[in-house]
Amino acid sequence: MEPLVLARRQVIRGVADQHEVDGIRWWPPTTSHTWVDFLIEGIPCSLPAFRTDLEHALGCRVAIYLADQMAPETWLRIEAETVPV
Repeated sequence: MEPLVLARRQVIRGVADQHEVDGIRWWPPTTSHTWVDFLIEGIPCSLPAFRTDLEHALGCRVAIYLADQMAPETWLRIEAETVPV
């Protein structure tokens, strides 16, 4: 999934900006070729619309994890495993 995320970085960032997401990070531990995991900072007005727009932009399923809903120690551990988009 890395080539897809890197090739679509500007599109992903544009969708995040459109939905007023403060930060978006790709979470590469997933080895599936059917979905992409993202960790986001901030909560969009409509999480379902945000996910749908990302799925249309990438052409695959998207899982979204909310950093704001994680314990600080969990966020710090996971942040080290993610890649800024």
